[in-house]
Amino acid sequence: MDDRRILDRARWLLQEVHLTPTEAAGRLLDYFPDLEREERARVLREAAAELRPTR
Repeated sequence: MDDRRILDRARWLLQEVHLTPTEAAGRLLDYFPDLEREERARVLREAAAELRPTR
């Protein structure tokens, strides 16, 4: 699976659609049904970290 595509989708769900991480995890299954729970959690953590403002 293409990690970049999954990460981009996770970032979009969090930032543009304004979903919570829990809601985004469920929606990622709509786009990537074979994605395991641990992988969804990892991708969402990475996406959230990229969206955090730096000081």
